[in-house]
Amino acid sequence: MTEGHNVEKCSVCELKSQSGIHICDIYICETCEREIVNSDVSDEFYKYYLQKLRKLKHSLLNIS
Repeated sequence: MTEGHNVEKCSVCELKSQSGIHICDIYICETCEREIVNSDVSDEFYKYYLQKLRKLKHSLLNIS
């Protein structure tokens, strides 16, 4: 692990990672971010990603 980098739990895959993005208080690892961006609506994991990202929707609603 590199010094100075925080290890966080991804809100999608629930694995720990030190590289990813934060959207509000939701952390998404780099791998899941790439999978979400490249997924197609016909992909079997598309609904899974939507379900996991509902946390983001609820987080955004709490900010408003």
